[in-house]
Amino acid sequence: MTTGTTEAVHHFDRYDDILAALADPALVPERADEPEGPEGPEGPGGTGGTGGTAQPGTMAWLRARVARFSAGETHARRRALVEAELARVDLAALRVAPDTGEGEGEDDDAGPAVVAALAEALGMPDPAGVARAVAVVAGAYFGAGDAPEADAALAWLLPRVQGGTEAASGGREAAANRIGLLVQACDATAALVRHARRAPEGPAADRVRHALRHDPPVRAMRRVAARATRVGEVAVARGDRVLLDVAVAQRDGAVPVLTFGAPPRRCPGERHALALAESAVERELRGTGRWSA
Repeated sequence: MTTGTTEAVHHFDRYDDILAALADPALVPERADEPEGPEGPEGPGGTGGTGGTAQPGTMAWLRARVARFSAGETHARRRALVEAELARVDLAALRVAPDTGEGEGEDDDAGPAVVAALAEALGMPDPAGVARAVAVVAGAYFGAGDAPEADAALAWLLPRVQGGTEAASGGREAAANRIGLLVQACDATAALVRHARRAPEGPAADRVRHALRHDPPVRAMRRVAARATRVGEVAVARGDRVLLDVAVAQRDGAVPVLTFGAPPRRCPGERHALALAESAVERELRGTGRWSA
């Protein structure tokens, strides 16, 4: 454990401790920089968020309205929106997603191809354009403060991911979480593809699973204590930070991987991420992408 100012930072790398921390409702993701308001999913002014003050189509607005940075009932509601989106996707189609010709070289970012495939599966217009805009948004997603370039990309994205009924009613929370889903694909799923490229030789599925276990795209997870709690024998005060070392905790092959988290926040897109990653690696192994083993 190390200390910063008045809050402590607690580091955990035992599997059972990490499971306990991920299941603890007192430990929540670090919050977005835009506070929530009291009005619920259709806030004043048709923001479609929770009544915050950020201008729709800005990064502050997006961060304040996605499941990724939410907790409690708000998280459950927004997670349900993401699950509904994923339920529309044909997993078989993701596994045979067409080669975009972008982002599949050995040193290339796999993000554009992964996001374009998912955007197409979700029926969005201009999947390649969506992928380029999402890449810009992803670069500012975990930051804070002003991000003019990302704001512009987000403003371009909103009407392209928003359904007609949503646009007419002013409800944009579903659109925000649709974008959040694409950002997760751009970051974590694309990283899984990159890590699978350097896995030991073998079929695509084996490479992806090796990466999940031994070279995970998400090596650590972070939480903050909304109230005092305990993780194992460690007392965690309100405001303390918690660092969960997933990469170390899952080295034992006898335990399930933690790459996709754990209940109640286990990634709802696990099967979709695996389908996208295996498809990308398979194309590369066959030489239909720009990288081959």
